Amino acid sequence: MMFFLTRERQEVFNAAQTYPFEEEIDAKFENHLYEHLSEYVGILPKKFQQEIIERTLFRKDTLMEEFEEWCNVTIEQFTAKSHAIYEKREALVEHFNPSAQTVFSQSFHDGKILNAEQQGTKFTLLLDMSGGFTVESIVQLEFQHAQTEGQLEGYYVYDELIKQEDRFALRVLSSFGSPYAEWTIFFKDVTANYLYRPAVYIEPGEIATWDDYVLALNADDKYYIVKDMHFVEIDLANLSQKDNAIYAEGVLLGHTFEEARERIYCATYENPYAHFSEPIPTDELSLAMFDLDQNIRVRAFNTIYALGEDAANIVNDTLRKVDVNTDENMYFGIIASHFDQLSCLEDDVKLKWLKE
Repeated sequence: MMFFLTRERQEVFNAAQTYPFEEEIDAKFENHLYEHLSEYVGILPKKFQQEIIERTLFRKDTLMEEFEEWCNVTIEQFTAKSHAIYEKREALVEHFNPSAQTVFSQSFHDGKILNAEQQGTKFTLLLDMSGGFTVESIVQLEFQHAQTEGQLEGYYVYDELIKQEDRFALRVLSSFGSPYAEWTIFFKDVTANYLYRPAVYIEPGEIATWDDYVLALNADDKYYIVKDMHFVEIDLANLSQKDNAIYAEGVLLGHTFEEARERIYCATYENPYAHFSEPIPTDELSLAMFDLDQNIRVRAFNTIYALGEDAANIVNDTLRKVDVNTDENMYFGIIASHFDQLSCLEDDVKLKWLKE
């Protein structure tokens, strides 16, 4: 078994990325670079180590050029290998249980590790993805016939997936910042459970009280809290407030509205920005682009883009009326550039907005 991804290789890559290609290095910036490079001095090529410790590297032109070249080659090689790892991962994930395919086809980068627990041959990993890159807000991974090495801590950062004869192996680098912890799990199968945040959680609008929040939840969906690594379904009808606290069927959610809403997840994804895609009637577009309600303006612009060439007359008429020097110039300038690419701008409009 051979992983490319290791703690040391990742840190060597991070060190190479500190080099400011094509940037001027003044005294203040130089000091900043030495501070960062000193964190990696032990893993850099030996010929650069002493100069970094003594802070003389950037005063020696030849050595500095060699260091720049080393950084460049290191970044290129690591990036190429990372792309290969990603493609290999995509292919292997197709052999997973469909539930696991859903989340492994995305990235767990920046997922907060809430819990990791071995029970017999099953290993359960719980990730809070609210600050990460998945549509799902919380993910529970259950690895079957699992064995682990190393440790997990802080946040899930990078991973590499490989296939052995009769099992898979997943290498994970996790961290609270730096350095990384290195962890590997060997398993035969993996399934996933996951939940989402209600749309009103992400885009609350004017909602500022618990009662209003509950009323805004989709009554047709299912709702859950996370308790002891498990997803526990709750009934919205059994939510209650008493003794300055909020409860779900006897389970304390929090003492404030803000605390309580953090505990609740839903089973179905709701796009919190779906209303921005609701089209504006064509005969209302000219006025809607100047509406005082920003949501209406966004919907109008989205409708314009969706209509494309069919909106050419509206766009040309509107751009003739707008003062190039107004605050809205940026938005209408983008529209002008877009419709110019569609060859929809008339000559006088193009002259007005695309002089350069």
